[in-house]
Amino acid sequence: MAQILLRSPYFVTITTASHLSAKLELTIDGTLRYTILKNATSNRTVFEIASLAKDYYTENYGGSTGSTFDTVAISGSITKYTGLNGTGSTIGSATTFTHTGFYGYSEFRGGVNQELDADDEELTNTGNTRIIYLPDNTASFAWDMNSGTKFKTTISTSATSVTSASGNYTWTIQRVCSAKYSHVQMRFINHKGAPQDFYFFLKSVESVNTKSETFTRNIFNYSSSNYDAKSHQTLTFNKNGRKRFTLNTDYLAEAYNVVIEDIMLSEYVWIFIGNVVHPVTVMTSSLTKKTSLNDKLIQYTLEVEDANDIINNIV
Repeated sequence: MAQILLRSPYFVTITTASHLSAKLELTIDGTLRYTILKNATSNRTVFEIASLAKDYYTENYGGSTGSTFDTVAISGSITKYTGLNGTGSTIGSATTFTHTGFYGYSEFRGGVNQELDADDEELTNTGNTRIIYLPDNTASFAWDMNSGTKFKTTISTSATSVTSASGNYTWTIQRVCSAKYSHVQMRFINHKGAPQDFYFFLKSVESVNTKSETFTRNIFNYSSSNYDAKSHQTLTFNKNGRKRFTLNTDYLAEAYNVVIEDIMLSEYVWIFIGNVVHPVTVMTSSLTKKTSLNDKLIQYTLEVEDANDIINNIV
């Protein structure tokens, strides 16, 4: 059993001698979803399963406390045939596998079939600093994995350090007090597929961007051979807008560069404004990584936009 990353390809390869084709029956979350028949090339058949399982991931911000952590249950059976296109006789017994899919990704330089370490994996991304930045009097959480089990560690409102529920990690909680600005909480699904909170402590700005279409209409009244000067000759329609937020981090450890990159590459991001959860899209598409040597202090600005229009247009 492997913990695989669904946003990067994951290949299952059959290399049985003399087989000319193979059939994959792929079950996702307990239901048979795909039956795929492929011919072999030089007695080698390759199935890519991550992109198929990815479609069955359910986005979930985890509630106010990040208490849930969604993965995808994957199992498969591969039957080998002596003939092309599943013909001839079967060869031996079926090859089976069982995996858990995390909505994360591996990097190009890591090569194919990168997996999470089921025996010891820090799922919360701190850039290997084991530092978590939190506001004063604020509870939070962190995740890790041991022996294939996901462990959620609750961070109390006063904690300055915490040992993971698995016993494998100790995180330092760095409290940030910002008397001038109200902090903005962000939650994102990080590159290991785990929900993670990140806080923006400095100035935040909310703006509105609108868009619309127009057409020019005839307002001439033939009955009076005149027109009303108060009527709109150019008429607006399909007008809507989206809220955008400019967020600023506090001063961070240099290693947190990778956490900012993680946020920018995440496909699921939310921010909490008051008691309202906003699903958002990260609009910042490029960022120059800062270093203490070049920049002395490390601080970033990100721009995010609501992932929905202001005016309800769901039909």
